[in-house]
Amino acid sequence: MTRITRRNGILTLGAFALGACASPTMPLNPDIAPIAFEGGRFPIKVGVIRLNIRPRVQTTGFIPLDADFVVTVEDIAKLWPNQRLQAVGGPNEATWIIDDASAVSRPTNEGEAVFGSMQVRLVILDADGTEKASAGARVESELRITGTPNIVTRQEMLHSMAIQMAAELDKQMGASIARTLPNYIAPTKG
Repeated sequence: MTRITRRNGILTLGAFALGACASPTMPLNPDIAPIAFEGGRFPIKVGVIRLNIRPRVQTTGFIPLDADFVVTVEDIAKLWPNQRLQAVGGPNEATWIIDDASAVSRPTNEGEAVFGSMQVRLVILDADGTEKASAGARVESELRITGTPNIVTRQEMLHSMAIQMAAELDKQMGASIARTLPNYIAPTKG
């Protein structure tokens, strides 16, 4: 039989208290489709593409919203290179750097203001680690929510914002790669 000491009792009570204070996990809407980038792949003349996510800087006065999104802004930033870039070989490396990928909220008199921000870069490095070229994009979005919509409606609004941010990221990165990295794009077979 386990002996309950004062210390064990206090620790157990503390664990239950912390669990009760934790914010509940919002159920995700199963009707929301995943985000996909359908424009084909950019064949980059590199041996490997690495991912680098910078530490997030907390913004005072705003509430982080990642848990409220079905597909977070950071998820979109991670999905893009997986779906749109292809390493086709070569002596160079590429690093996909996520400088910022977040969504925050601030209460307003009418309801809530949601701000999404995404800044990414694709950097080509030679074998010595020297930067040879880069492409990048910065996407910002703002959503005003009036009143207090139900959970499903709110998730649909946030997902619509995420889809718009994904489309803008795709547009900006495609243009940036075409403009700044033409020497690192392999010719397509066809």
